[in-house]
Amino acid sequence: MTAQLFLAPAAGGKTAYAIDAIRALPPLSPIRVLLPDQIEATAFRRRLTAAGGALGVQVQTFYGLYADVLTLAEASGKSPLVKQAGAARLLSPVRYRLIRHIVKMLGDAGQLSYYAPLRNSAGFARLLGDLFGELKRARIFPENLATATENCQARLAELARIYAAYQAWLVETGWVDADGQGWLAAIALEENPSLLADLALLVVDGFDEFNPTQLSVLGLLAERARATLVTLTGDPERPHRLA
Repeated sequence: MTAQLFLAPAAGGKTAYAIDAIRALPPLSPIRVLLPDQIEATAFRRRLTAAGGALGVQVQTFYGLYADVLTLAEASGKSPLVKQAGAARLLSPVRYRLIRHIVKMLGDAGQLSYYAPLRNSAGFARLLGDLFGELKRARIFPENLATATENCQARLAELARIYAAYQAWLVETGWVDADGQGWLAAIALEENPSLLADLALLVVDGFDEFNPTQLSVLGLLAERARATLVTLTGDPERPHRLA
């Protein structure tokens, strides 16, 4: 296993270097390329095609990778802790309606005081959805937030209560949200070292930073890939300062 960091300024040839590394491998070598979003993934595919193409290459975002890992985990039957591996993904519009329902339910039950006036607010539900996404990307579990806010003001403690109720509903009903898939993918990779163990090359291109869930998954994949290439934008003369 080898790992390489390619540091260069913007338009400094990072993607071209990654494509050259892909095309240097034998045909049908298992390769995964991770990009920040679908727009950059499409652009990468076009550049790879223009360079002559390559077989066996999966170009995707982290969310696509998470879904693939969970599908493989479910098929293997060797990841007993990933009980939600085959869970249906909760789409954003439904997710916001669910959060709004949970806030209203808690408010009507007298479990909210500070946020009770907002229990019918669609805007508040959207803000909560964004917050929950940030918490999950940071790998902050409901019990961690509950402990951290235990002796805090009601506005913080109630956020932890809503977050816990939301996550409990997902687990109990067999659904998963997009960022929750990252949690489960990391667990699946930890439980089953055979998942994606045939990776010839892992390429991570176009990122400025990584959240804790992404770093966890990257570390687990880098341990099993024969080679890993990560490109970052920055000044090679001052590598401690990334763009």
